[in-house]
Amino acid sequence: MKKKLLAVVPTVALVATTLGMGAPITHASSKDTQSQKIEAKAETRPTLRKGSRSSYVRDLQQSLKDVKYDTGVDGIFGTQTQNRVREFQVDHNLYSDGIVGSLTWAALDENKVERKQFTVNDAIAFGKKKLGNNIVFSGDGRLLKDDQKQSYYNLRAANKDWMDQGGTGTIGWFHIYKDGRVVEE
Repeated sequence: MKKKLLAVVPTVALVATTLGMGAPITHASSKDTQSQKIEAKAETRPTLRKGSRSSYVRDLQQSLKDVKYDTGVDGIFGTQTQNRVREFQVDHNLYSDGIVGSLTWAALDENKVERKQFTVNDAIAFGKKKLGNNIVFSGDGRLLKDDQKQSYYNLRAANKDWMDQGGTGTIGWFHIYKDGRVVEE
């Protein structure tokens, strides 16, 4: 009589460890750690569009306001918020559809970080160094991006003496970059 052999297959328990939502993944060897954190954070937030209502919309509205795209902060994605999103998207060379997906979230986050590293006062100092101390600068304070993704402030330069004589004093509009370039528009 033959005995049947029962094969005992051990059961292996698989344990999956999940990454917390919004936890940035960083690499010690990476030169662009800040950018990776921004992208990881942007990818964890929902896509928002006109009609959305949530705390994420409130966060979006506050972010827009922080980077000089003034809108109300009420948690309701209405026409005004959509228009400010479109303006931001155009100014940052993004597809201007008024919908906030991961690319728009990342651009907003990056803009806030860059504004701390390169302030409008820094841009004015570069402008005065190039055009002289007798120049007054004005603008809306928005940090913009050109086609090469370089950040700049668009500022109007006016001569104080010409203004004192009753004129506008306007010399022109200038793009003032973080690297110190002052380019007439």
